[in-house]
Amino acid sequence: MSFVCTVCGQTHDSLPTWGYRRPDAWLRLTEAEQSRGQCNDDLCRTPDQQCFVRAVIELQLIGGPEPTFEIGAWVQLAPAAFDRYVDTFKDSNQSRIGRLPAVLSNEVRAFPGSLWLRGILAPQDNLQRPFLLLDPTDHPLGVAQREGVSFAKVLEIIHPDEVRH
Repeated sequence: MSFVCTVCGQTHDSLPTWGYRRPDAWLRLTEAEQSRGQCNDDLCRTPDQQCFVRAVIELQLIGGPEPTFEIGAWVQLAPAAFDRYVDTFKDSNQSRIGRLPAVLSNEVRAFPGSLWLRGILAPQDNLQRPFLLLDPTDHPLGVAQREGVSFAKVLEIIHPDEVRH
């Protein structure tokens, strides 16, 4: 469903998926440290064996042009869980490994204090990125995942420098 953005004034065919290219911990590494680790668009391991997986935080959208808004974010897994995930990464039935404890590894803009929120990584089948299901807390991102998020808040995430309060 197309819509006219109230912030940028442009017509968009759909609401964009928004996300982070790398975990915050990776971005804090020096270039030399990064060269001793491995990181691509889905999996990341730092030289000190911190392990990360790219996931999707799905939020129900209230008053928007689509039913959901997705944020691509990184989660940290324990090394053993990461290895299990990697071993089944190309498996079309990856959900069979079950859910894994995870920690959000990006500070999600418009939700200050979201870095290190705990949750569960839910692997998906058919080579889809897993979902992060946040633990029920009073943190605004956890509340948004449980109760939905306003379209105005989504615009704040997509256009942080243009939204006026």
